[in-house]
Amino acid sequence: MTMPLMSKKVVLAVHGGAGVIHRSHLTPDMESQYRSALEDAMSSGYNILRKKQDEIDTTSSQSSLCTSAATDAAEAAVRCLEDCPLFNAGMGSVICHDGKIRMDAAIMNCSSDIGRIGSDQLPTQTRHYPKTPKPQAGSVAGVEGIKNPISLARAVMERTPHVMLIGKGAEDFASTLPNEVVETRPRDYFWTESRYMQRENVRKKEQLQPEYELDRAIVNEREDHKFGTVGCVVAFPIVDEHNSCVLLAAATSTGGMTNQRYNRVGDSPIIGAGTYANHLCAISCTGHGEHFIRCVAAHDIAKRLEYKHGYDGFAAKGNECRKEEEANGSALQMAVDEVIFGSLRDGDEEEGQGGAIALDRDGNFVAEMNCPGMYHGWVYEDGQMETRIFREEYALTNS
Repeated sequence: MTMPLMSKKVVLAVHGGAGVIHRSHLTPDMESQYRSALEDAMSSGYNILRKKQDEIDTTSSQSSLCTSAATDAAEAAVRCLEDCPLFNAGMGSVICHDGKIRMDAAIMNCSSDIGRIGSDQLPTQTRHYPKTPKPQAGSVAGVEGIKNPISLARAVMERTPHVMLIGKGAEDFASTLPNEVVETRPRDYFWTESRYMQRENVRKKEQLQPEYELDRAIVNEREDHKFGTVGCVVAFPIVDEHNSCVLLAAATSTGGMTNQRYNRVGDSPIIGAGTYANHLCAISCTGHGEHFIRCVAAHDIAKRLEYKHGYDGFAAKGNECRKEEEANGSALQMAVDEVIFGSLRDGDEEEGQGGAIALDRDGNFVAEMNCPGMYHGWVYEDGQMETRIFREEYALTNS
């Protein structure tokens, strides 16, 4: 599957999980609910960007008003998805083998000073290492009772010198924060009958599997046939009389895998595996986490974009070729394809199922999956929204 190249810039995109999602699995009413939920999340994030842009236009200065714009928007969009029981994150999180509900989340941001590190200024004959902005990141894993784990991950990023906190330590940190930053909820808030039945069905199938095949059984035999991680990527351009830059952010949140054991942690909270942002792009992944961890999928996408397509300043391709690839988004598409269909699969069509959404600093957006579907959508800079669920929708678009 290849997305059609877009004529307009994208500023924000979300996903709600990838997997074996066919039209036959969703009634028209359920499909409508999923699309509406994606649109609600995108609206939450886009409204923040719109407000920040209005502030910039009013003051004619970036100042401190907009430095957190991309992060604010990514957090807001993911919070909205965490508050929706349709998705496996926050309120809709799945139940672990021991009956508990544990959640993971990560957020990362960076900025791109277009004036300083634009590709048209990179030399082709000499080695030159441009100074790039320093990204920030925060994540949490195995937390219980946190209404919006993505907000706790952001607090780790902004209020501690650390990158990752886990379990009780993360919960203890949450207890020191004001309610408007991180809210807690009792177990009943997260518990649903459908998630309980989902876990019971997997447990019954486990009884028929030898120990060494249990993990594969959990992956392949789940009732909903999908990996329900949620995520958001943002690229917010800022231009005034003093400077020109793009703020980038990626955020991912999940309840993990149904009936997971031994405090298992997937790729979502691991920076570089399921979540990554640098001065070039922002990426959020969804799928069988172990494979995304092994190939450091999100980081691999970003670095392929940087190394192979000349952003480092001394790749084989000439500047004009690189400029064209940057402008139309084909460089990003190639980087994503090589990971989703190459590194993750490693020659085995049954392994590494999942997908990713990626947004570069120029507003080029790619959503790619090596499975039948992924709940996702994107917003253009003018506020127009699009949603997709099934791979076949792109075949119709390209025909």
